[in-house]
Amino acid sequence: MFSSFPLCALCALSRPILPVKRPVKIGLWLLGFAVLGLLGLWLEHERAKARLAAFKADLIAKGEKLAIADHVPKFPPAFSNAAPDFLAAANRLTELKAEFQPLRMRMIAPGKARVTWQQAELPTEKDMDIWPIVTAHVEDSRHLLTEMAIALERPEMVFNLDYAKGFSLLLPHLAKVRQAANNFGMAAIVDLHLGQTNSAFTNLLAGVRIAQRLQEPLMISQLVRVAGGQLSVAATWEALHASAWSDGQLAQLQNGWQIVQMMDGWIAEANMERALGQWGFAEARGRPAMLDELGGLGSSSGPTPGFLELLVNDPLKAAGMVVPPARALSWQLWFSYADERWALENYQVWIDAARRARAADAFESAQARMAAELNRRGDPALTMLLSRMLLPALGKVHARFATFETVRRLTFTAIALHRHRLKHGQFPASLGALVPEFLAEVPRDFMDGQPLRYKLQPDGQFLLWSVGEDFKDDGGDATTVGAQSTNPFDWLRGRDWVWPQAATEAEVAAHHAELAAKRALLTPKPSP
Repeated sequence: MFSSFPLCALCALSRPILPVKRPVKIGLWLLGFAVLGLLGLWLEHERAKARLAAFKADLIAKGEKLAIADHVPKFPPAFSNAAPDFLAAANRLTELKAEFQPLRMRMIAPGKARVTWQQAELPTEKDMDIWPIVTAHVEDSRHLLTEMAIALERPEMVFNLDYAKGFSLLLPHLAKVRQAANNFGMAAIVDLHLGQTNSAFTNLLAGVRIAQRLQEPLMISQLVRVAGGQLSVAATWEALHASAWSDGQLAQLQNGWQIVQMMDGWIAEANMERALGQWGFAEARGRPAMLDELGGLGSSSGPTPGFLELLVNDPLKAAGMVVPPARALSWQLWFSYADERWALENYQVWIDAARRARAADAFESAQARMAAELNRRGDPALTMLLSRMLLPALGKVHARFATFETVRRLTFTAIALHRHRLKHGQFPASLGALVPEFLAEVPRDFMDGQPLRYKLQPDGQFLLWSVGEDFKDDGGDATTVGAQSTNPFDWLRGRDWVWPQAATEAEVAAHHAELAAKRALLTPKPSP
């Protein structure tokens, strides 16, 4: 009797096994290679994660502080904090249009600047005299300037910021800080023009105090501090051409510039920027869309048609829509830890350069070593999305800080020279003659670490200069290198950075004639 096992099943078992078709084999091999490739990427990802953890542990063992909380400034008691009252007044300031703002220390020839407050009329390329507009603006702001100046007499200025927000931190107060510095400088010039020297001194000193007080450990905050400080330097230069000051006032102004701790702000912001970078990496791993928000994925902004519609009508654009999220996902899954370590290593090069510059009291050697190290490291790989966004500007920022530190030293040295003339009737034969009566020691040129250069001129005036960004002493040559601009700090474009002297009446008249010629081109000709 036959078993109940189906006959068809027996037939099936007796058939020969068919070979796997070639396309299927190829597909299986490709799938296997893909799996192995993904496994390799995952293993490399884990190794990169371990290497990053080890590198961070090594930095911490050496005393580095990587967390944002490690660098948040202590909030001072209300009685010593200028920030709330300062900001309450600054928020009510109005902005004078740029075309009506008087340019202070306006360079009109190499090494020569117009003393703005001395001009009976203040012409521009569009107006014959902007004094009435500028004066009215300052008078309307008097009460606010007074409130801010009183607030700035307190020893600290710390704004209540939530640093834990990282790159999402909003900083609306910085625009007001810069605006206040500009208004103080503008008011000092108007006061000098009107002969109100006491008010001019108060406004001048308040502008310097902004540079003293703004110690926020953020790159943008310190750059705003530099910008405001440059405005106050220009106002100080203008004030030194007034003869109404006592030695006590000049000494107070000189001390104000000497106690501006630029290097402390430089180091503090460098440490905080590294900590914020770590926040950025952690945030982007949990939320890859952040890479797009920061502009690292290169996706276009604005409304776009639906993906399926694009796929039919414009396949290339549809493919472009897929690329950014694909890059973000691949970064998150495989490349983020290698990216973070590369960034941390570069941050360390940057921070070490700032520390070396402070230790050596010179920028040249620290800059050369940093440049060599960054050049050796090269550019980040295309897969290092955050490093490519966060790091390119770091070296340029160092140069900005070094420049202002040099300008600061030139400024208080120039004040000391004017104090010498006030007491002894003439400028000294050398900077050494200022020690110890007006300075504790001869100031050094921060660019190369050598004493600032000085020369007494046959006409009794002086040349005071730094070697500038090329670190080469050209003997006090103020000739402009590169294109001329309307920036009042064109003297920092010279072969050497020469503290400007006052332009002669003839030079000012020629400059004003040039402005008149430009105005004539703007004036419509009468109909015949």
